[in-house]
Amino acid sequence: MSPGTALFQHWLANVTSSFDPWNDFPKVDVMKQYPDISDDENIVLDDENTISPRDYYTLWYTSIITPDAPLSPGQSNSTGNKRKKRCHLTLHGVNYLPMVYYGGKLIRPYSSTADKTNEEVDVGGMFLRRHYDLGILHNNQDAPLEILVLPPPISGKPTVDSNRTKGSKHSSFDLNSKSNGRTSYSRTLKSKQRDKANEPQGQGGDHDIAQSGAIMQCTAGWDWIQSTPDRNTGLWDKVEVNWVWGDVRLQNLRVNVVQISTDQEDELLPLGDDIFVSASIELSVTATFHGNRSTRQSNSILGEFQYEVIGPDGSRMESGTISNISVYQSVSEFTLGLIQVPNAKLWWPHTHGSQSLYVVTVRFISYNLDADGLPIHESEVDDTFGIRTISSYTHPDTKSLTVKVNGHPIFLVGGNWVTTDQFLRYATSQKRYMQELSHLKKVGFNAIRVWGGGIAETDNFYNAADKLGLMVYMEFWMTGDNNGRFAGSYDWPLDHDSYLLNADDVITRLRNHPSLIMYGGGNELSPIPLSSESDTSPPKDIDESLRRHITLDGSRLYVSSSVTNVGSDFDPTMSLGPKDGPYGILDETKFFDRNPGLTSPLLNEDEMHMNVSISVIEDPRAAGRNIGFQTEIGSVSSPELATLKKMLTQDAFDSFPICGVTDEHSDKIHNEWKSLKYLPFTDDSGIDHICQFRYPPINATSTSDSMDSISDYSWGAQLAQYFQYKALFEGYFHRMFEYSSAVFMWKASSPAPTFRGALYDWYLETNGGYWGAHSGIGDGNPVRVILNQQDWLIHIANVIPLDLTATSLQWSAYLLDGNLIERGSIEIPGQILGNSVTHIEEKIPWVGVDPTLLAADPDHYLQEVVFYRLEMTFETSFRTHRNVTNSYYMTNPDMIDLDDRQSRFALLGYVRKVLPNVSIDVSCSKRGYSNINCTLHNIIDNRVAIMVKLSLISDPAYNDKDKRILPTYFSRNYISLLPDELVDVDVLAEDIDTLCINGSLALTENPGLHLMLSVDGWNVKNVSVLISCSML
Repeated sequence: MSPGTALFQHWLANVTSSFDPWNDFPKVDVMKQYPDISDDENIVLDDENTISPRDYYTLWYTSIITPDAPLSPGQSNSTGNKRKKRCHLTLHGVNYLPMVYYGGKLIRPYSSTADKTNEEVDVGGMFLRRHYDLGILHNNQDAPLEILVLPPPISGKPTVDSNRTKGSKHSSFDLNSKSNGRTSYSRTLKSKQRDKANEPQGQGGDHDIAQSGAIMQCTAGWDWIQSTPDRNTGLWDKVEVNWVWGDVRLQNLRVNVVQISTDQEDELLPLGDDIFVSASIELSVTATFHGNRSTRQSNSILGEFQYEVIGPDGSRMESGTISNISVYQSVSEFTLGLIQVPNAKLWWPHTHGSQSLYVVTVRFISYNLDADGLPIHESEVDDTFGIRTISSYTHPDTKSLTVKVNGHPIFLVGGNWVTTDQFLRYATSQKRYMQELSHLKKVGFNAIRVWGGGIAETDNFYNAADKLGLMVYMEFWMTGDNNGRFAGSYDWPLDHDSYLLNADDVITRLRNHPSLIMYGGGNELSPIPLSSESDTSPPKDIDESLRRHITLDGSRLYVSSSVTNVGSDFDPTMSLGPKDGPYGILDETKFFDRNPGLTSPLLNEDEMHMNVSISVIEDPRAAGRNIGFQTEIGSVSSPELATLKKMLTQDAFDSFPICGVTDEHSDKIHNEWKSLKYLPFTDDSGIDHICQFRYPPINATSTSDSMDSISDYSWGAQLAQYFQYKALFEGYFHRMFEYSSAVFMWKASSPAPTFRGALYDWYLETNGGYWGAHSGIGDGNPVRVILNQQDWLIHIANVIPLDLTATSLQWSAYLLDGNLIERGSIEIPGQILGNSVTHIEEKIPWVGVDPTLLAADPDHYLQEVVFYRLEMTFETSFRTHRNVTNSYYMTNPDMIDLDDRQSRFALLGYVRKVLPNVSIDVSCSKRGYSNINCTLHNIIDNRVAIMVKLSLISDPAYNDKDKRILPTYFSRNYISLLPDELVDVDVLAEDIDTLCINGSLALTENPGLHLMLSVDGWNVKNVSVLISCSML
């Protein structure tokens, strides 16, 4: 576990019944009690004492070290017995500078890197592991451990928000960590003067936080998150105590996959979970030599290395011994040579194969023995690795970097990641990381970008990515918002050596994870000087050092920045794209343009200022004129209704936004919604994508109308997100490897409850955007059939490198009463080529008629809405379903530019508000240890069931709080059902234990709580059913 940050410790000291520091996210009333670390006013502790905010967040963490049994079982305690255990302390994550006292004595960290001295002065930084030799505990006595953690030297002023007040009065407190009066910092840092008055505010507060270097910049606040009052000062990652026999400790095991051999002669390694290869790996390890200085200088320890490699099935695949090893320096790196691993399986992204993982263990055993014949010095280290290759090339069509895994080009589709929790409370939770990354895998992502304004993620994150088959692009801790490009300074960080020590240690720590495929120097930097600047970011020395360290590794890529410049000075070897964005809601048809929401070709700022026409751009297909590798494109986000109830006060819950709001800072938006970073659903043409579902309809952009209720508003937001993210991903896939080689959504995770950029909320409930993205990425199928909503042409995207045989493609069009209007077949080629898109030159026709539903409401003009379904069949092949379907709610494309486009989905509102709800027959069962399987049946013969929403809940008769079981993973959700249609859905809730009581599923921890499946929807009658079960 992690002891937690300073703010978390204060929460623990002031626990109330309304706020659980471990499981609740603090609302506005809680956060107002705590000052910002940069505040000028002192905090009043009592009538006589005050403390500065910086001192308030400077804590002592105290504990007791209890000796681990110093003798082996059965050993005597004779005078001649010299086998003793040495205690090592490792701090895996500290923000910012720790001072460790053991037994009242200051202990300095030691290096685990061979090119460093053994005893070091701590240079500070949030992501540097610190190792301490606490020595051999004598007489089996407990000894006190005290750790003082000093905050970042420069924390910066935060983004202005309404979540807190200055100089708040605090009661006295008694912690296992206690406030400190000594806050002197041993390193003096100076920065150049700059004109802060002309800098944009908001992204990183006043930007000064970037001066501290290896730090989480977004803790000063961003446009999607409030500032973190203590900047996450404290022990945020795990604290580990290791007991090692004798004076040698092994660390930093490295597994370098040197060669992979197959029967094939080219770089393309064979697909298939039953394919075996032969791999050559090189092992190296660092040994640190402890004990007193005279012993280290005059003696060496002679012994041997033993190693073994364990396969995915637990069997030993290889083992050996390296004899006559002499450890005599403070820090030494040893190479054990090449080791052959026969009959190995490859690691693949989950879209292409399995994730075979291997465990390698290396032990050092000394030749000198104690009185009982046991080695005096004995240490071991192990790590997990995968066998795969990573390479890249510039795609000739997209003109962007294209990643290859095991020789095969992979179209990267993913989300941006910050961390699990704003306050880093789950940094040590493998369970939480598995939960969140499972959401991202199941939505269809194959990649994650760890954004440069966040943290260097923990091993728990990468362990989850390794197991789930998610590729990771990780950025170091710089942003254009704070490191010179847009604001701040190119000189930052101030201490380059400290920054590089943090970076080097992160590279060393993460180098065996197969999921990590690429590093970036930071977010939106300027590795190429801008026309008016001579400086660059990252600074040249940092950029060159990172590139050198990473490329020596040989198994992953490096780029200096996510984006650089639009135009001729764009360099694809330095960054991934010339531009990113946009971030607001778009008309769904625009996602099928090149550079959605932007121009094609792109114009730089000077060209836009001079009103240059895109028609005069000399080379509109140049790499710097289009976004071939999209690192950020975002849109709106809104949690589901049950989450809104948890994150909002009742007043804010009742004050949902009106129609037509365009400005996120408008006084028409409740302050609490603004503090949670509400982003309007109104696009640049004035269409409110929630109010387009309103009934009675509005015929123009409105500034006074609103949805009838918060329930209507929330459901409208879910449909709007569904349509938006479905179109976003289909837009990129319909020109896969033609327009682009990668797309990353901004952002996929939700480290805080928010109205901006998330497919699931902090409580781990998915929203309509998640299931729209799931549909747009293909519902888990490597082949997807796409309707271009702009021109109504069909595109078939095949994301795996295998040609597939298609047998038919049909379309059907239905009225909302379920009546079939028309059906047709489309001629398609027999072979759907791998890693490409097949473009069908036949359009789907608009077949709308005057339905009975329209005549039922003569007082309002309602546009026709037709439900289209596409279905394609295949011969059975690798990882592909026999049937691929896709569905759309479409309106007349000829009316797309009319004034009444604002009300184009009002017919859906009529179906919800006027017509009787649809009844869904539901049955669910669990047999043995299998997943829950549910069958849904639309038993109404005259209505399409629109967006059927499933939730796993506990029996409401026993639980008057939030009934949802979270997270729950569904194979499908937000489902549309035709009359008399049946669908099967698999339901998985991995983190709860269940038992069968009287034929119904119940929770093991409370058998009185029965599990139920709740069914709701846009026009669906809410019902909950018990889940049947049978005993084994």
